[in-house]
Amino acid sequence: MKIRNKTIKIMAETITGDNKKSIYRSGSMLVDFFNELGFDDTYEPGFPTRWVFADAKIKELIEQDRFLEFINYSLSPEHYLDVQTRFDINEIIEYWNSYLILDNIKIIRNGNKFSLDGLVSSKVIVKEIHLEILSTEFLTEQIDKCEKKLFEKDFDGAITNARALVEEVLLEIEERLTGQREKNGGDMSILYNRIKKLINFDPGQEGLNESLKQILQGLNSIVIGIGKLRSKASDSHAREYKPNEHHARLAVNSAMTFTSFIIESYYYQQNKKNKAVY
Repeated sequence: MKIRNKTIKIMAETITGDNKKSIYRSGSMLVDFFNELGFDDTYEPGFPTRWVFADAKIKELIEQDRFLEFINYSLSPEHYLDVQTRFDINEIIEYWNSYLILDNIKIIRNGNKFSLDGLVSSKVIVKEIHLEILSTEFLTEQIDKCEKKLFEKDFDGAITNARALVEEVLLEIEERLTGQREKNGGDMSILYNRIKKLINFDPGQEGLNESLKQILQGLNSIVIGIGKLRSKASDSHAREYKPNEHHARLAVNSAMTFTSFIIESYYYQQNKKNKAVY
């Protein structure tokens, strides 16, 4: 997730109370505040400027993909129960959103819970140069949708898009290697069995290192698992159970890891083949 330094600074100044949007927190209070989020700091001589300390902690949480957790904790009404001055949480949200919107993010309140709306990329999924070589509008759309639906708590939709992402990458690679784009009848294992032979991903091939064989078998399980999870828990079929966030995140992260690896492998093999020609 990329958030501008200016946005982070105004949020830090709100947490410290320097901008009068929230309660004033001393250095020791800030240490206690962020330690509740898992840090282990102590207040001692040489403590930095309060907003600088808060700014650094928020940046760490963003790097850890815990920005939504920070939002929910910092905006919790529990912080304002025993203070004399009354602060309006909705005003804080409006103030933060006036900056976050420039980062394509918006805080949404639902009672005392908060979510993030907007197209936000938390990590570079595949190298930009590889996306240029292997890219379709549908593929990049699925990447955006996976991340967006996780932020919106649409776990059914996230699983559907994770599966669509894997399917699109496999079909695109097949088309580039054979010159023909075949259809997928819905069974991901059949599709993957076609593709893995084209890019030397078959764990049954002779002379293969045992460790690499296990990894390739694992990739096979990932593809099949995502396909089955989609049919059992996504919004594309009658569900057998409603997925939790960690199930959806597992599907999305697995799909992104798989697509990143298979695209880089395709790129590596094509590069190697081109060098052999010359």
